[in-house]
Amino acid sequence: MMTLPFHTNRYFILRHGHSQANEKGIIVSSPENGIGNWGLSEQGKEEVTRSMEQAVKDGLFDQRFKPVVVASPFLRTLETAAIASKIIKADRFPDSNLRERFFGEFEMKENTLYEKGWAFDENDPEHTEFGVESVLSVAKRMVEVIKRTGLRYNEKDIIIVTHGDPGQILQCVFDGIDPAKHRSLPPLETGELRALPTR
Repeated sequence: MMTLPFHTNRYFILRHGHSQANEKGIIVSSPENGIGNWGLSEQGKEEVTRSMEQAVKDGLFDQRFKPVVVASPFLRTLETAAIASKIIKADRFPDSNLRERFFGEFEMKENTLYEKGWAFDENDPEHTEFGVESVLSVAKRMVEVIKRTGLRYNEKDIIIVTHGDPGQILQCVFDGIDPAKHRSLPPLETGELRALPTR
């Protein structure tokens, strides 16, 4: 079981809003394709705005300590982070470890092919069938982000802006669940903000 490094921060996952890739129904998982292209759709921008405005209304963040937004370098996540940080008046910066899970030979193909990669996850968190990045690899790089932010910040609200699989894999680690079971969690919807459990 993967464990988290010590930290004193509160963490939240924000999945990027509905994207142009979602509109087209295709998988964009490589940095080569996703960093400079395939940003948010208009629907996605509205989703993120609604989520963050509702979070402010609900008093979700402790305004005594300026929140921090850390984002995947993909265009859709950077655009999500820009909207979020403006609404909550937060500093933001990219972290390549939050990038999308790479889906190998399914890149730029129909998104129904996700299911083929997921079918191997629960039985083997180290599988790389079809050239898909393993669950274990994703979990390790996500935990590195918690380690880095834990060393850099103290008692902060940190919003992790990432993608569906990386977000759910990270939630498994926080929940003390085998990351290979990430598909058993309620799906992280586009534009959804989800609080992670505190220690």
